[in-house]
Amino acid sequence: MVIDPMTKMNISLIAIGLMFVCNLLMIFARKMTNAPLRFLVKTLAFLLLLAVFVMILIVIFV
Repeated sequence: MVIDPMTKMNISLIAIGLMFVCNLLMIFARKMTNAPLRFLVKTLAFLLLLAVFVMILIVIFV
């Protein structure tokens, strides 16, 4: 499976944007006082980081 360079570039730009969103979610979660909601926000940020990891692997190895 070969992906053309423009698609790889778009995937990498989306990954960069998602990393920025993860960073903002972590900052927001640190300022929260509600523990269960803070846990959910941090879990969402972690899952987004896993998606970013998969995108980076696709860009590098495919």
